[in-house]
Amino acid sequence: SPLAQGDAKLLPLEGRRTSDTNAARIPEEYLQLILPYAGIHSWQQANVHILSQHLQLGKFSLWVHDIMAYQDQVICPFVPFPLYTLHYLFESSLSIRMPYSVPFQLEEDTCNLFYLRSGVSYLPLEAGTKAVSLHINILPEHMAQLAKSYPVMHQRLFAMASGNRVINKHPYVINAVSHLLITKILTCRYLRQEAAVYLERCCTDLFNIFCRQYTIEDQSLFVDDVDTYDVYHKIFEYLQANKHIYHDIRKISWMYEIPERELATGFLNTFAISIEDCIHMLKMMHAFD
Repeated sequence: SPLAQGDAKLLPLEGRRTSDTNAARIPEEYLQLILPYAGIHSWQQANVHILSQHLQLGKFSLWVHDIMAYQDQVICPFVPFPLYTLHYLFESSLSIRMPYSVPFQLEEDTCNLFYLRSGVSYLPLEAGTKAVSLHINILPEHMAQLAKSYPVMHQRLFAMASGNRVINKHPYVINAVSHLLITKILTCRYLRQEAAVYLERCCTDLFNIFCRQYTIEDQSLFVDDVDTYDVYHKIFEYLQANKHIYHDIRKISWMYEIPERELATGFLNTFAISIEDCIHMLKMMHAFD
């Protein structure tokens, strides 16, 4: 059975750490996960191992946690001051209890935007649980500027009551474009200024995609037809495989037998990014390769 809450281990989700873990003390199997330029904290106790990495990227604070529970264990995510956190979860589904809130189910391969007050949450882990948790943290004073291009999101943020809460009405499945961006973050091997520029761009793209997902959901425009989604997924794969060449939207329209206007709308509603912006994003990635 899970340990009592008093036996839990604190997991900071934000804030300055006094020192980094020496890489020599990190288990060998975790070394390939280390992000250059990141602050690193790794600890293992009898029941759980956690590798926690963080970087400050302009208005974004990026935190990545690799968690492995060997026995039933409770960990307590800790927030030192109010913030928004755009959260992505991989490899497990988890149930978290935030202060003064009912338990919230964090589903595998989904993302949510939370507003969190300072305090400690309660996260039970079953033996054998492995999870990768990625947070893009944003201070409240930066959120108004970042969300100003998205009126529906902006209105929602500033109409909320105080207290811990999730902004989106239901978890969003991590789409193929967001998944690519997160993969690029987790496998980044650039150093210093190159890493900072690249990772901040990835965080910006992820935030903008989430805000568009919120707007698309509000207008009930999500693509839920499997065949339609498959076509746009093939288009994205084509763009990804050919990011080194110039793409003419008219040619893509002809190749996939989709009228240009329908192509533009369908791609946006599937991936929450315009096809033009996606092409530009892929070319920027190619320039770094």
